[in-house]
Amino acid sequence: MCNRRRSVSAARALAVPLATAALALLLAAPTLAAPPTAADRELLTAADIGRAMPTAFRSTLRVEPLAGPGAQSFEVWRDATLALVRFLDPKQKGKAFLQRPEGTWLLTRGARPVRLGTASRVVAGLSLQELVGLAYSRDFTIENVARQGAGATTIVSFTLRAKAADLPYPLATYVVREATRRPVRVEYRLANGRLVRMVEMVAWRPGAKLVPAETIAKDLVGGRTPLRVRLLAVEERKPPAHLFELTPAGDAARAALPSPTS
Repeated sequence: MCNRRRSVSAARALAVPLATAALALLLAAPTLAAPPTAADRELLTAADIGRAMPTAFRSTLRVEPLAGPGAQSFEVWRDATLALVRFLDPKQKGKAFLQRPEGTWLLTRGARPVRLGTASRVVAGLSLQELVGLAYSRDFTIENVARQGAGATTIVSFTLRAKAADLPYPLATYVVREATRRPVRVEYRLANGRLVRMVEMVAWRPGAKLVPAETIAKDLVGGRTPLRVRLLAVEERKPPAHLFELTPAGDAARAALPSPTS
């Protein structure tokens, strides 16, 4: 009889932690993906780092492999859908990439512009869109939304499909911490759903605007070393006139920019 009572007591004692663990697993498991609600769309817009940037701005970036040499600095000018990414290393002799509605162009001093493919990696494994920035709530359509966790730990994953064919990846998963309304990472996928690239948010610039100070970009299929991208400075300002033109006036505007320094 005593052995039976001890067995029942032991079973009851074990049941409590097992039930607690089961509940924790249940809360941690992601819910089934569901169509987006109005609240989901508002959350994505609020957590969209692309929306937080000014329409027109100038910024400087530092791209550093996590291991080995190859760090480079860049100046970025953007005005709506137009953008110029200029190398700041004097050894690059004024090389730049120009984003225009008809495509992306490689600009080299003394040479004709060269049009690049839509998914071209323009520098150290980064695409121009990653350097300039995407607006995920504008440039993608929400296909479904899944949640994981509960309360302050809730993570929301937005499955997104690119609206335009010229973006490097047709699918993306934008992962947001719901309590802070800040993104945790962005996962980029091929049309078949295969995960090929990930960008993690590491640090944020001070202030109310949602501007990352540091991200880590990981290429999951190409074998490249992960990259640290630091946003060194950003200022809201209109670019010089003609800067984005493929004309003699555009050449003159770009030549008039301050000389890059190491």
